[in-house]
Amino acid sequence: MYLLVIGISALVLTLNGPLYGLISGPGALAAALAATTLLPAVVALCVMRQVLRLLDADPAHPARGQAAHARGMGIIQGLLAVGQGGVMLVTDWLAWCDRLPVVGTWPAISGIVALLPLLASILLVWTALYPADRAVRQIAVELYLLRGKPLRPVWRFVQYLLYNLRHQVLFVLVPMLLILAASDVIGHYSAVVRRATGQMYAPDVLVGVAAIVVAVITPEILRHVWITQRLPDGALRDRLLLLAGKLRLRFREILIWRSGGMIVNAAVMGVVAPLRYVLITDGMLEQMDDAKIEAVFGHEAGHVKRHHILFFLLFAFTSGCLATIFTLHTHATAGGLLDTQQLLVARLGAVLVFKWGFVFGWISRRFERQADIYGVRTLALSGLPCLQPCAVHAPVENPGPAAERDGLCATAAHVFGDALNEVALLNGIRPEARSWRHSSISSRSRFLQQLAQEPRQVRRFERGVLLSKLGILIAAAVTGIWAAYDLKMLDVILRALS
Repeated sequence: MYLLVIGISALVLTLNGPLYGLISGPGALAAALAATTLLPAVVALCVMRQVLRLLDADPAHPARGQAAHARGMGIIQGLLAVGQGGVMLVTDWLAWCDRLPVVGTWPAISGIVALLPLLASILLVWTALYPADRAVRQIAVELYLLRGKPLRPVWRFVQYLLYNLRHQVLFVLVPMLLILAASDVIGHYSAVVRRATGQMYAPDVLVGVAAIVVAVITPEILRHVWITQRLPDGALRDRLLLLAGKLRLRFREILIWRSGGMIVNAAVMGVVAPLRYVLITDGMLEQMDDAKIEAVFGHEAGHVKRHHILFFLLFAFTSGCLATIFTLHTHATAGGLLDTQQLLVARLGAVLVFKWGFVFGWISRRFERQADIYGVRTLALSGLPCLQPCAVHAPVENPGPAAERDGLCATAAHVFGDALNEVALLNGIRPEARSWRHSSISSRSRFLQQLAQEPRQVRRFERGVLLSKLGILIAAAVTGIWAAYDLKMLDVILRALS
């Protein structure tokens, strides 16, 4: 859901009015808003009924119901993206928000108003899906009982809404609104900025700088948007800090991520160490043993040590540069012709959809597997005893330096795979369920087992990920230089015309 919020917020940030203007007038606008807001909720009701029917039909085998829930969420998010994106592109909704009395003069307020249909539709979807979500989570709760672990009641409706609102909407919306507010303020004083700097594109640069600042400080904001607290002193904290020291992993704090015991997960956020936090949910602390928590901690450490957050930001930076390049060339090529402008912008949209819809998912899945490998190595580093034939500790075939340097401990790979499967089951997710960003849990576990048996495959995989990172770096450098050049040339042209 958070990628959807990012995408719609980006449209609010970049558009001043309809690109295609197919729907206008108060009546048509109201009908379009009502349809795009209510249709996903109607579909959510149908999904909820199907999930409950499948779960009731075969309570001992809930996989079909869980799969229907996952597929339904994918369809609903697609409807939200198409409907809400269409409102921004083909109606005068954004222009209407800007014309509201008082609202249009306050930074970010018109943007918030523009996002209200999206927020209303998401809340209606969650309301419709709650019975299905509750039933799926009840399966995980029953698993807690079988494991003899502490039991918490499934979320009440208000708890469910508040958790989703905090972690799927405000998680993204708060930083985006800060950028939107900065953009509005800079836009209001753009003439002053241009006169002071002597550069026509200085306001655009300032917006970019503001976005970087927001990206840096966001973890400090989000630790309060989410419900978190410091992991208390104790054996687990000592083990994690000792492990972080061995990994040379720097962060500000390890936090407990409060979810009412319903979520079993961990995360890391922060570009710079003084504002970097490692988060572990209360559900994970209650339901998993320390060795598996160390495995998940190692996975999150892998995201930091392999610089995944930085490369994701460079990936986003490339999108911003492409948008700048297309915008400048649109004005230069279109010559004021609306049809030509629309065609060029449609091409940009297609490029960005392909980039985020396919390329981003492919890169993200590879990064997840690289973090898994790091998690396995972290487990071995933590002192986990090797209990089976292993190419690292007890090579049985082709022993040598390459196996010890590149290989994975077979026992650590097995324990890490168990930890992944446990996280999936405790969250009510089928291990075989595909994931656009993470791959299925089962495929990730099998991949690690394969690498443990074939050490040379580890080096081949790491080399492939390195090439992916190099591609992101080159793309960011090329598009950044290109955008800067185009902006400079635009400045020269405007000066000559004046």
